[in-house]
Amino acid sequence: MLQICPLQSQVSVSVPETTLAETTVQELEASASDVPVEAQTGSADTIQTLDEIVVEAERYGPSSAMIVGRSLRIAGISMQPVTEVSGDELMRRAQGTLGETLAWEPGVSSNYFGPAASRPVIRGFDGVRVKLMRDDLSTMDLSDTSPDHGVTVDPLLAESLEIHRGPAALLYGNSAIGGAVNTRSRTLARELPLERIQGSFDSRIDNVSQGWAETGWLSVKQGPWVLQLTGSVRESEDIRIPGKARTESYDARERPRTRPPGGGPGSIPVENPDGHLLNTFQESLSYSIGLSYLPEGPFWMGVSYSYFDSFYGLPYIFSGDVTEPLGDSVIDMQQRRLDLEMGLDLELGPLQKIQVRLAQSDYVHDELFQGRGADVDVFFNETALSKNTVEGRIDLLHGGFDSRLEGVVGMHSFIEDFDASRLIVPPPTEFRVPAYFSTENQGLFLMEKFKLGDWQLQWGSRWEQQRIMDDSLAGSARMREEECQSHSLGLTWSREEILGLKKLSLTGIVSNTQRMPTATERYAFWNNAAMGRFLVGGDMDGTPLSLEKSLGYELGLAADLEKVSLRVNAFRYDYENFIFLQEITNFINRAVQYIEREAEISGWEAELEWRVWQNNERQVKLTLMGDSVRGHNVTDDEPLPRMPPGRFGTRLEYTSGRFSCGIEARHSLEQDRLKPEPRGELPTDAYTLINADASWRLMKDRHDVLFTLQATNLLNEEARVHTSFRKDVAPLPGIGITASVRWSF
Repeated sequence: MLQICPLQSQVSVSVPETTLAETTVQELEASASDVPVEAQTGSADTIQTLDEIVVEAERYGPSSAMIVGRSLRIAGISMQPVTEVSGDELMRRAQGTLGETLAWEPGVSSNYFGPAASRPVIRGFDGVRVKLMRDDLSTMDLSDTSPDHGVTVDPLLAESLEIHRGPAALLYGNSAIGGAVNTRSRTLARELPLERIQGSFDSRIDNVSQGWAETGWLSVKQGPWVLQLTGSVRESEDIRIPGKARTESYDARERPRTRPPGGGPGSIPVENPDGHLLNTFQESLSYSIGLSYLPEGPFWMGVSYSYFDSFYGLPYIFSGDVTEPLGDSVIDMQQRRLDLEMGLDLELGPLQKIQVRLAQSDYVHDELFQGRGADVDVFFNETALSKNTVEGRIDLLHGGFDSRLEGVVGMHSFIEDFDASRLIVPPPTEFRVPAYFSTENQGLFLMEKFKLGDWQLQWGSRWEQQRIMDDSLAGSARMREEECQSHSLGLTWSREEILGLKKLSLTGIVSNTQRMPTATERYAFWNNAAMGRFLVGGDMDGTPLSLEKSLGYELGLAADLEKVSLRVNAFRYDYENFIFLQEITNFINRAVQYIEREAEISGWEAELEWRVWQNNERQVKLTLMGDSVRGHNVTDDEPLPRMPPGRFGTRLEYTSGRFSCGIEARHSLEQDRLKPEPRGELPTDAYTLINADASWRLMKDRHDVLFTLQATNLLNEEARVHTSFRKDVAPLPGIGITASVRWSF
């Protein structure tokens, strides 16, 4: 077993020897030069038994480029810390969605839309401003166009999750102003495994939804070829909640009503579910097959095919019209994706590595309506969506000036065809309106870092050109061509052994960013059942949306003592024209439109880790966190909608060899900074969530079995996520128990 102990800003992670496939023998020998490593006779590049050694494991990404196997993690060029969640920590925190998996990270919340649909919200930014990726390319789904659309990633199958905050995410697109989340998948092997056959299988059940999930991956090596398979199956019923689904304030304002059974006159109240959140079931299936060619020479490549299928319900929200059919909406989505990766490890002169990624995705998505009550026989496909995407990028890692200069230069491009058929008049008189959007985007980027003594200077730039074609109106196509550019400049001062600290770092970053509006932001004109609103694009009033421009400032502090590590970041973004959804009253009832306003967004995030006690392999660690975001519409002098409230929390963790346990708490403050009535947001009450977990590892030879027991929301607290469009009708789950077992070999 390789035991990684917490030093400086580390986390404690136990990794079985069979998961070291992405660590070369040379790296292990260099890390354990003074520690005896016992290997059986056989191939010189295979380690059979490994004694316990101690290495450092940073909680945040390093300040230089990371090479994992033969895959270049270009995020390492960033001066800003990149949070990585992997190993046992990822298994402990993994939920059915990326949003809920990462929602307890400092500066990260979610736009919770039920247990099957949730995206991360970073520093108050949501949607297109938070780039979701799989292996440096986008997830190629429709989760950024509407919050009810799921993300085509299963966190339980991820190797790791990387969280990028601030302008460093410009490596992945000008839209990623708030940040990015990059999922490192297992669809391909990027380094020869240590064993000919190895893998891992995970099984878990929970009682809050009567759900179960089975996931696993398998790798088979033959010479320089590696075949890698992954698969997951998940199923759950309606989740249990602490009380009523809808809040009293929501019912008082909206007064949800429907037609009485039998079609009689008048109307009756819509039942408010108690104890269970109806129509929150989930069924999902995913698998992949990948083949990698990893010879001893500098060239390597891999190709993979992956499939994702999800079928899930959405919590009920009142449409505002008593005559509308009463029923439930269900999402049925599938994605088929092909990926090609190849690289060239040069290590000759300034140019060190070339990496190419190319992917093609076919995504289909149906939003089905099924009536209940008086409309029990009503069933129709309200919205049919499809999206075909081809995306690629080339990254060139270079160095120079005696290793004082390092950076990445590259090109990124995608072509996206988005078709939508939206129901305007339901059956029996069915009338549908199609929409056809085509987007072509090309971008060039660079991120350079120059080191001189205690100082590091970073410069980043990105240029993009985009063309959007709207062919929705026959014989009257609309086209929008534009380009934008973004820049960031950062300076870091870092010194070891100063003021009684092991290390102290101070960072300042200034960024000037531009973002081009998407086709949906410009041309949307349809009913969005997920929001319970009619959606109107910003260009539909005759005044096209402008480029979104912002000037950003960020200050960061990192301090390491013998047993304490502290990370603090403060940020501010001044927007010339911030684009967001706003209720409108001069169109039709319950409509939202993309508008642009001068805005300010500011906040901070902090995390402290304290190794309270340590005795050999036993230790007690305390983690404290906090964050706060404030958004203000300067033009109208009112708060921006759906801003996350302030939070603070802690985790106390004990580890002793193969056993570990922990208890954690997060308190979310009340959010009462709201746009005023009419039809403004409703306030969200404060809440406290307390979770506990325990795990025990059993190891023998090459086999590693990890048993985990988790308890969530121990106080059975009613908790609602203010960043969600459905927070007043869909609370978080109540008290729950999850049991899991993972077998690695």
